[in-house]
Amino acid sequence: MEYEMIILATTQAWTHYGYWGLLGGSFLSALFIPIGADILYVTLLAHSFNPYICLIIATTGGWLGGLVIYTIGYTGNARHIKHLLHIQEKQLIKQKAKIEKYGSLLALLVWIPILGDISNVALGFYHTAPAKTFIFMFIGRMIRFLFWTILYLIYANRLVKFIDKL
Repeated sequence: MEYEMIILATTQAWTHYGYWGLLGGSFLSALFIPIGADILYVTLLAHSFNPYICLIIATTGGWLGGLVIYTIGYTGNARHIKHLLHIQEKQLIKQKAKIEKYGSLLALLVWIPILGDISNVALGFYHTAPAKTFIFMFIGRMIRFLFWTILYLIYANRLVKFIDKL
């Protein structure tokens, strides 16, 4: 329960800063920090922020954070990876088969909590093609926020009416 309270409290704080808060929150969320970028994103949409600008900003923030994680993996220092990200070397070794099979395409899924974080580090650790990896990482993160945008645009009125009834 404490974890959820931290996410909600930090989301409220980041919302106060609007687009800059979304950029910072999305960036930090990609760095294993429990910000709750999805909640922050939908909250800004609910506060009538432009969905297209939010989409670009949230995607860019998450992508930049993902690049940091990829770079940490790329350094190849297992001790730093273990210390900074709490990922064991055996977890990276498990990812090797997936990376050999899917390569840079695996970057489409790096936004998924925990599994994606480990995959992101492993993509860097095993030196996948950076340009392709970065492009797929951006596309994957954009699909994530596009999904929330579409859901919000379709169901926002129903959600507001439901909340009003409470």
